Amino acid sequence: MTLLINVLVFIFVLGIIILIHEGGHFYFAKKAGILCHEFAIGMGPVIYQKSDGETQYSIRAIPIGGYVSMAGESVSDAMFRKGETIGLILDENKKVKEIVLYEGGTYDVIGVVKSFDMYGKNMSPLYIEIETQSGVERFEVYRNAIYRLKQNKTMWVTPEERSFEAKSLWQRFITIFGGPLMNFILAFVLFFVIGFFIQQPNYDSNQIGDVANDTLASELLLQPGDLIVAINGTSIGSWYDLSSVMSANDSTMIDITIDRDGTLTSYQDVNTTVFVQSAGISNDRSTDLAVIGSSSGRASVAGLQSGDLITKIDQTDVSSWDDIISFFKTYTTGGQVVVTYERDGVLDTATYDLISESDLMALGTTNVVFQIGVSASGTFDFGYSLLYAPRQFSANVSEIFTTIGLLFGAGDSSIGVSDLSGPVGIFQLVSNVRENGFVSLVVFIGFLSINIGLLNLMPIPALDGGRLVFLGFEALTGKPVNKKFENTLNLIMFFVLIGFIIFVTFNDILRF
Repeated sequence: MTLLINVLVFIFVLGIIILIHEGGHFYFAKKAGILCHEFAIGMGPVIYQKSDGETQYSIRAIPIGGYVSMAGESVSDAMFRKGETIGLILDENKKVKEIVLYEGGTYDVIGVVKSFDMYGKNMSPLYIEIETQSGVERFEVYRNAIYRLKQNKTMWVTPEERSFEAKSLWQRFITIFGGPLMNFILAFVLFFVIGFFIQQPNYDSNQIGDVANDTLASELLLQPGDLIVAINGTSIGSWYDLSSVMSANDSTMIDITIDRDGTLTSYQDVNTTVFVQSAGISNDRSTDLAVIGSSSGRASVAGLQSGDLITKIDQTDVSSWDDIISFFKTYTTGGQVVVTYERDGVLDTATYDLISESDLMALGTTNVVFQIGVSASGTFDFGYSLLYAPRQFSANVSEIFTTIGLLFGAGDSSIGVSDLSGPVGIFQLVSNVRENGFVSLVVFIGFLSINIGLLNLMPIPALDGGRLVFLGFEALTGKPVNKKFENTLNLIMFFVLIGFIIFVTFNDILRF
C-alpha cells in the first residue's frame, strides 16, 4: 500500500509540474495565434485522447515529460508529398475541406499529387493539383481544412499565419520561455501559500519545537516545549549552541540534559544517528560496532548495504562508528577510497569517490551530520511568512546554480554526473519527502519545479534554452536558422538526452 501511495504521489507531482510547464507553452502559443495540433502530458503510447476544436489533448503512458505540437515546427508544411495518392472531400463550391490520407477512407475525388501549396505565404490561396482519371485538376483548399489521418483522427492544415515560424520574435520567445516561466510561477505560488503554514524558528531559544518519529528524541520520549540545557556537559542556551556542540562532536554517544517544567532529566551515553554525506552511509543505532544502518547515493552504487560491518577505510582500521566519524572529519579533500566490509562472514571491498568537504560546504552542508531528531521552536510572524516565498525561491535557485557550477565548473570538483538523479531518483526523493508531511512535499514540488524550469533553459538543442539561442541568433543576424538544420540538431540532441537519461536512471536503479 505504501509503495502504491508513493507511486501515485510521484505521478501526481511530476504530472502537476509537466502540466504547468506545457500549459505555459500552450497558453502563449494560443495567445499568439499559433495552431497547436496536440497538447500531451507524458510520452509514449496514448492512454487517453480527446479532440477539442483544433487541438488533441492526450495523456500518454510514460510520465516523464510532455509536449505541445505546434504548426510550423517541422520541416514540411504538408502531411503528404508529390507522387502520393490522396483523397479529397469537397464542399458545394468544389473547395477542399478534408484531405484523406489513409486507405479505405471515403472521399469525393482521388488522385496522385502533382503540385501543391499548403503554406499560403502572404495569404496566397492554398491549393492541390492531383491527376485523376479525367486529367490534372486543381482544387483550392480552405485555410481551416483538416487532414483525416484515420477515420477518427484528424489534424488541421497549417497555413503560414497559424505557424510558429511566422510569428514575431517576441511571440516566439514568450511561447518558448512560457514553459519555464510557469514553472517558476508555480514554485513561487506554492512557497507563498506554504509560508503561512511555517513558523519563524526561534534559534535564540533552546526549546524543542517538534520531535521526529523513529529518532533518538522520540525514543527518549522528548516532547515539544522541553528545553535542551546541556550536551556532553556543555551548557546549551540557544539552537546556535546546540549546532556548535553537535558539529564539534566526535562520537555517536552523547550525554544530554533536558528541562521539562523545571525538572532536569539527564540521559547518559545515548546513541545519535550519524550520517556521512559524501559516503552515503549512516549508523545502525542498535549496536556500537561499525555497522551500516542505511546506504544511499555513492555507497549504494559501490555495493554497500544495510547491515554491512565496515572493518577498514583505505588503510585505516575501523572498529566502531567513532572511528568512521574520525576518518571523515579529517578526510576533507575528497577522492577515491576503498571500504573493506564484512557481509555474512565474508570480507569484500567497495571503491568509490567521495565529495570533498569544500564542495559540501559550497552546497551549504558538512560531511558528518549528527541527528537527534528535534527542531527549534517557533512562532507565527506575518512578515516572516510574507517573505518566505522570495527567500525560499532565491535559496533554491542559488543551490541549483551552485550544483551546476560544481558539476561543470572547476576541474577539481568531486561532484560528477554519476551524482545526478533521474526518474527513479526523483521517485525516491518524493517518497522520502512524503513521509515528512504535506508541507515538506509542497516545498519539494516547488524546488523540483524550479529545477525543471532552469534545466529547460540550458542552452542545449532540443531544450527550450537551445531554441531561445536560435532565436537570439535570428535577432542578431536578421535571418532565421535553417529549419532543416535546426530540426536535425534538435533530433540528434534529443537522442543524446535520452541516452543520458538512461545512464542516470541506471545509476538510480543501482542506488535504489
